Amino acid sequence: MYELHAIGLNMRHTGNFVIDRPKGSGDMLLIIYKTDALLDLGGGPEPVPPDSAVIFPLGAKQYYRSVCGSFVNHFMHFGAEPTESPAADGIAWGRLLSPENIKEAEELLSMISREQVSPSTNKGAYISMLIRLLLMKLSEHPGRAARSVAQAHYAELSGLRAELYSNAGQFSSVQELSKRAHLSPSHFQQLYKQQFGISCYEDLLSAKVRAAQYYLGSTALSIKEIAALCGYSNDISFMHRFKQRTGLTPSEYRKRIVNGAAEKGCPDAR
Repeated sequence: MYELHAIGLNMRHTGNFVIDRPKGSGDMLLIIYKTDALLDLGGGPEPVPPDSAVIFPLGAKQYYRSVCGSFVNHFMHFGAEPTESPAADGIAWGRLLSPENIKEAEELLSMISREQVSPSTNKGAYISMLIRLLLMKLSEHPGRAARSVAQAHYAELSGLRAELYSNAGQFSSVQELSKRAHLSPSHFQQLYKQQFGISCYEDLLSAKVRAAQYYLGSTALSIKEIAALCGYSNDISFMHRFKQRTGLTPSEYRKRIVNGAAEKGCPDAR
């Protein structure tokens, strides 16, 4: 289990900023560089670009400094129980990292920062899970397909897909998605399939059906209302597509879910 000691986001320093701790800081340290810097991981100071990261293990030398009088970084000091293995979860300790999607890491840091002031009695457990997820995200090596996707589009496509699955009804077509990504439909579909291993059209349908299943199983909304929420202009085309994908009409699916809940004694099944 990990525990948070200190965290800072977009920390700005001027002048000749230097961190030089030959034996470390007494705990583990994550640094995400937002400006150019010099970093020494044992072979002498070497330049590192913005959005690079390093996870210093306990007791490791920590040396980094500004390049041209301006330095911005995120940092997180944290500890772990003695039972936590340094190699657990494939975390890349003491190496320069170039995350594919730095925005995801920054979102997790923000969540950790907010959680530390939460009144929840479970905040220690939540923070530990968030720290583990952050370290794993930073350490993972992108697959061959992901590496071939232009870095400029990786974060944008990932964010767009997350938006698709959280609100599928706002998108009516692949063309609409490609317009949001500022790409031609053909190039967009090529990058999408390359990055996620599924065509954008199939993903769009899957997201809409998943949303429909949620509304059918957990609300009393009419079929027509659910069709509109899922981005269909009429309920006939919605019902046709739903049955094509699931083998059941929306009404049959709802009945099966309600009957299943009733058999389990769920009072909300009525």
